Amino acid sequence: MRRRMIWAGFAALLLAACGPSGSGGGLAGCDLSGSIDATQILDPANCNPYHVTGDLTVTDSGRLEIKPGTTLEFAQDTGLYVQDHGALVAVGTASDKIVFTGASKVRGYWKGVIVGGNSFDNELKYVEIEYAGADERWDPGAFASYRAAVELGEDARLKMTDSLVRESAGYGVFMANDAYFGSDNDPDGDFARNTITANANCPVAIYENKVGHLDASNDFTGNDEDFVCVGGGYEFVPEQTWQHLTVPYLILDQISVADGATLTIAPGTTLIFDQDAGLEAYGQASAIRAEGTTSEPITFTAKQHVKGYWAGLHFNDSNNANNVLRYVVVEYGGSTNTFLGADDYGNIVVSSAGNASQQQITIEDSTIQYSASWGISVAQETIFTINGVSYNDNTSGGFRQRP
Repeated sequence: MRRRMIWAGFAALLLAACGPSGSGGGLAGCDLSGSIDATQILDPANCNPYHVTGDLTVTDSGRLEIKPGTTLEFAQDTGLYVQDHGALVAVGTASDKIVFTGASKVRGYWKGVIVGGNSFDNELKYVEIEYAGADERWDPGAFASYRAAVELGEDARLKMTDSLVRESAGYGVFMANDAYFGSDNDPDGDFARNTITANANCPVAIYENKVGHLDASNDFTGNDEDFVCVGGGYEFVPEQTWQHLTVPYLILDQISVADGATLTIAPGTTLIFDQDAGLEAYGQASAIRAEGTTSEPITFTAKQHVKGYWAGLHFNDSNNANNVLRYVVVEYGGSTNTFLGADDYGNIVVSSAGNASQQQITIEDSTIQYSASWGISVAQETIFTINGVSYNDNTSGGFRQRP
């Protein structure tokens, strides 16, 4: 509720800033500013480039359609905002891209594209967005103060494919925890084949419940911080697969898989954990399934290679046969500063809160190393299969079944 109120208040300020009573502006010759309250079509046959001279807002009744080959050049500290049921439809082609750029080619020269509306028509395809991220905004969760070239606010919706985001002064794309790439019921292909590169921070900042939207076809390499930044603390992770992306995931918080859901992690994926962050399956029917291969192991590691840097993997009262770790490396866990409430600490902990008669886990062909406590620690009631596991330099020992 707090996030929604903050975004609504922010959006109201944006609209008020666009002219008297949120009106005025729009298209004047080749200059754009103020509010778009009806359908407005930008065509390169009429102006190229269009000059955005002040903040431009697509209101609840507005629709901005941008034709292939169009360039919008933004003055310093201006931005494009989409509100409520207003729609932004920028669909270029492979040979005629749409370009959003700054009047000066400097990181952070203009604010960026900020989508606060949930129209199913919002789309960026074959679009290039560059030199944005001027506006410092505030997120009450994991990301605090941030800048981004493309932002999806609370309840916002956007389909983004075949596009380029570069030279942002912050993140390439920021996504609030209640936002959607296209349809949340069928997200496949709604954020795909994008290149997000040469930005000052992570290519994507996203919350744990939305990570499954990220298609493996995206290229996220070449940023100053080459991770997909994953925040937590707002939502449980639903039934999802986290794809093997071109960069690792950086987990910023302790995040939990919902009871009844399985988080599947694709072969070759690397998850890097910030200090005291962790990942847990929470509840009898929750599960973490990480099955790598001999050539593509899955790695769970720490941002700093220090014993006890992160909390480790925790299976909390989970009696689910999908709890499988195969061809994985788990290292540098065992932090005691954790909300997981483990009876022991370690790289992998299976615990009982008394809600399940037993717990289940399979760990095979894996390496468990550099824990500040145990490599693996399981509750007495745990039904476990552990084969082909190598233990290396775990402070308390490799394996323990607690009495």
